Amino acid sequence: MEATGEHENEATDHRRWRHTLSRHFSSRRTTRLRPSTEARFDTLVRSCLAAGPPADVCADLAYPLAAGVIFDLLGLPEELRRAMTEWSGMVREPGRAREAVRLRSRLRDDVDSILRRIRRQPHDITSDDSLLAGLALARTGSEDLRDEEHADAILDVFLAGFDTVAARMVYGTFFLLARPSQWNALCQDVSLVPGTVEEILRLAVPGGGWIPRYAQADIPVSGTSIKAGELVVLSFQSANRDEAVFRDASVFDIRRDPNPHIAFGHGKYYCLGAALARLELSVFLTGLARFSRLQVAGGLAEEPEVAHQKVTGGLNRLLVTWETNREEPQRR
Repeated sequence: MEATGEHENEATDHRRWRHTLSRHFSSRRTTRLRPSTEARFDTLVRSCLAAGPPADVCADLAYPLAAGVIFDLLGLPEELRRAMTEWSGMVREPGRAREAVRLRSRLRDDVDSILRRIRRQPHDITSDDSLLAGLALARTGSEDLRDEEHADAILDVFLAGFDTVAARMVYGTFFLLARPSQWNALCQDVSLVPGTVEEILRLAVPGGGWIPRYAQADIPVSGTSIKAGELVVLSFQSANRDEAVFRDASVFDIRRDPNPHIAFGHGKYYCLGAALARLELSVFLTGLARFSRLQVAGGLAEEPEVAHQKVTGGLNRLLVTWETNREEPQRR
């Protein structure tokens, strides 16, 4: 597929997008989200423990956590959250493109209206640390997104930072429970959490893990040649399972070191939300260890309910059970 000058415009737009948003995803700012993220997940865990088994990791833990974090980060009002979640599902389901476009247009207008209101009445949100307020009140230069592009940026960040993180939480849970020795080791040693996060990011890729890039020069590959300007689609699932890079690449190993995966891309396209995703997964795994003798309900012989209706895959449901005849383990 030959590209015209369109990819140059895309590169310019990406630079402006990244320049505008990068200040809102600094490591320091992400670190400040840990207490509220832990508190949110603590509430979810306590609710499950109080209700008793079984619980659905998707509906009861992973998706509510990921949604709450990204909604709070963006600063979206409660009345938009249900529609935003619905839109995220539409985008990932074949045959619903027209519905998704219509709903996105409506949501964009709603978000833009909020941004305009903030600009008119900035004194009402001076203590708000959300992305919505940050974009609305920022002084924009020639390298920044224009005011009329901010609503699209909000929607893009939501789409990139919600389902993708939640799906990895669910798959990561399944990977761990399918390997009891690794799950038990993690429960007993919190220092294994960071490595577990990285291995989940490497292997627990629900689907849709392809990256479009334009060749900047002629590149010889396996007896053929990719011409400068051509569009190339790369698979990071394949890269993250490269036996030339990862020993026993198909094996899930929470102690893998080094682990140079490219789950967040590479170079100038490296994911802005990488630190936030790692934070969420870390909080999720630490909280999950509070369930005594956690296991997949029905045993591992039962196939998980794969989300075949979504082009990005994932699981529709993952029921788990745990031991209830002892006191809840103390948080580590």
